[in-house]
Amino acid sequence: MRKVRKLIDVDENILSILEIEAKKQRRSLKSFLEYTLEETANRLESPSEPYKTMMDNMLDKLEKGKLKFDPIEDIEKKYGL
Repeated sequence: MRKVRKLIDVDENILSILEIEAKKQRRSLKSFLEYTLEETANRLESPSEPYKTMMDNMLDKLEKGKLKFDPIEDIEKKYGL
């Protein structure tokens, strides 16, 4: 894996909060930030197994004509759009 350096600007208050969390996890701030970024990227990259199962079920229902849709008017009424 090729590593790249990036300079970022972070609000002092946010940095203080992150430093506290890093200490709780007995990590350096740098280690904590790298770990957090990697975990976030991994979650964004691939959907979870429950999500994949739910989507497979939805696609199956759609294919079989069993998927129900609400009219847009009902949704707009419900959410005040």
